[in-house]
Amino acid sequence: MIWFINLLPRIPGWEKGTARVRKLQELSLTQKLFLVYSVFALFFLFYHEAHLPLLWMIGLALIGYLVSGILFWGIVFAFRKLETKIVLPAIFAEVGIERPTIKLVPWVEAGFFAFSILGCLLTGFFENRSGILFFSVYAVGVLSARLIDNKAYYKIGLLGILVLASGLISFKSLQRAEIFVAYSMFKPDFEQKDLSKWNFVEAERLLQNEDLKLSIHLPEDFYFHNPQNLNLEDKTGIGQIAGIISSSDSDPNRYPVVRIFFVPFRFDDDSELLSQFKKILDLQLQRGDIQELNELERESFEDRYYGTFWTFYDVLRPRYAKTGMFFLAKHKQPYSLVFIVDESLIKGRKHEESIEKILSSVKIEE
Repeated sequence: MIWFINLLPRIPGWEKGTARVRKLQELSLTQKLFLVYSVFALFFLFYHEAHLPLLWMIGLALIGYLVSGILFWGIVFAFRKLETKIVLPAIFAEVGIERPTIKLVPWVEAGFFAFSILGCLLTGFFENRSGILFFSVYAVGVLSARLIDNKAYYKIGLLGILVLASGLISFKSLQRAEIFVAYSMFKPDFEQKDLSKWNFVEAERLLQNEDLKLSIHLPEDFYFHNPQNLNLEDKTGIGQIAGIISSSDSDPNRYPVVRIFFVPFRFDDDSELLSQFKKILDLQLQRGDIQELNELERESFEDRYYGTFWTFYDVLRPRYAKTGMFFLAKHKQPYSLVFIVDESLIKGRKHEESIEKILSSVKIEE
């Protein structure tokens, strides 16, 4: 065995390797934790973005790692400021009076709670009642440890809510970057025009756009979302977004929903549009937003709309649903309109009644 150990230094690169191991051993506990965290974080980020092209995957992974790294060291720095030393008068020691020499800094404690609450609020964690309940119960537990002066459990509890808030912020930043990437990948290559000039006649529930020569009747309890008020995720699709009709006045994505997209030239058929829509569905599937995607037969509606639909399981809004693209043909205007439909899956019906009413009411002036 001794002769084998004596041979190890002769292995090429052995000395450099052992020198690096010694350097790793000399790192502080915090630095070692960050190193381990970096390995797992980068692996997860690259795996999470593996569905994207290589350059996009590397870019998004580095963005997520950078944000989480800044938050990691920010927490470390702030945590070191949580306690401060107290200089006691010498007379205390002389008469044998013992007093604690370290105390918590109130403004740092308040800052931790404020950061955690703000992080949860901005990332939508409090939009669900269970999120509010969890945070409230957890915070009460942490404050209870503070009241009974159990510093160990109190510090662990504070660290817990900081990690929660930091994780939510890191994930949200990565999600925002993903939305930007998706929008960039499907952004129209033609010059976009102003499609925000819509008029709504409340008495007739008639929606009109003079620039497009387009009019649509909205069923009761349906609302129009102007493209100027939409975010990048809602604008991502086939062509330029012209507006969204949904069953919610605040959420443009609540089922059933019809997204209207504009292309400034005519298509002889919808094969190119369909190919682009499939790419969008594949991206959602690989990203984990949807599951169990199944293509249905090609479909026509009223001999004016042609397209294809899919059934799927919506992970974000847990339910079985249906999505697809209708291409509006047989009109004389020099542009194309694409209607992307998302709706609940109803047995015995091809589409929800409200969707059929909206599509039937679409009129384009000749």
